[in-house]
Amino acid sequence: MPVTNQILPWVSFCISTYKRPELLKQQIGLLLNQSDENFEIVISDNDEEGSAEPVINSFEDSRIRYFKNEENLGMIRSFNKSIERARTEYITMVTDDDPIDTSFLDAMSELIRQYPGYSLYGGFQRKGKSEGYIEKIDKCSFIAEILDPSKTPAILWSSCIMKRSDVIESGKIPEYGSPHLADHVLIVRAGSFNGGIIINKMYSSLTQHDNNFSKLNFETYVKGCKEFHANIIGFIIEKKLNNNSKAAVIKHLNTWFISSVFNLKRYYTIKGDKKMLSEVNDYAKRILSFSFMMNVRGKYLFKTCTLFLKKILGVLRVQLL
Repeated sequence: MPVTNQILPWVSFCISTYKRPELLKQQIGLLLNQSDENFEIVISDNDEEGSAEPVINSFEDSRIRYFKNEENLGMIRSFNKSIERARTEYITMVTDDDPIDTSFLDAMSELIRQYPGYSLYGGFQRKGKSEGYIEKIDKCSFIAEILDPSKTPAILWSSCIMKRSDVIESGKIPEYGSPHLADHVLIVRAGSFNGGIIINKMYSSLTQHDNNFSKLNFETYVKGCKEFHANIIGFIIEKKLNNNSKAAVIKHLNTWFISSVFNLKRYYTIKGDKKMLSEVNDYAKRILSFSFMMNVRGKYLFKTCTLFLKKILGVLRVQLL
């Protein structure tokens, strides 16, 4: 174990929730099945009426620590409150609906035992590496290695643990007016303090449903793209990191943009919602107007044409049947 004192937990699952008691109940049930039982769950409830409290009381487990925010702080501030309320050396950020493998804490504690002194220990997808391959990534290379999708195709904050003191020193989760990419800012800024240990294996996954924040609130995509770029580029300049780090930021944004916009286009095409499709197209154009997104314009146009042709062919196929 990373700590010898078994009275206090060594890691906290930090959660923010808002009026989703059923999803929260499922998530807590999954977390309590971790094979390593020496943890706490810190829950910040953004619902002033405390809709999550009956869920917490139903478990009767002292490892669950519940806090009702005095007002709705918004997603980011509420998550940051859960970081402040944690009392452990390490933290893992968790939404109330994304599942985590029950072996996650065992795997992370073993990495800490073998490689002490790093800021982040995570299970990310690393291209060209065999499953379970372990890498040491130093602090100067962390942004370039983790944000470049050709090197790291998939990262999730619920698939890594971070040293709480480094997270706090890095400024916690940035409040730049959008939740988009803020989790990635947290990961790379924290990891840039003392580097990280990465195993080529994902321990968490995203849950998709109609009420996902990402299905709506398109203005936050525009804000998130702009502010992520400003935040990380500013950090790179401050830390005097090399140009590979700046290039990785652009590649990361390009991949995120293409994935986000065409997932939304496909979703609202299937639903036949022309109004929402129009809004998606509008936010895409605004993002493409940013000078740092110039490299992705050609790919966007190509994929848009391809999607349109597939739609036309689909219509013709139906008419011929």
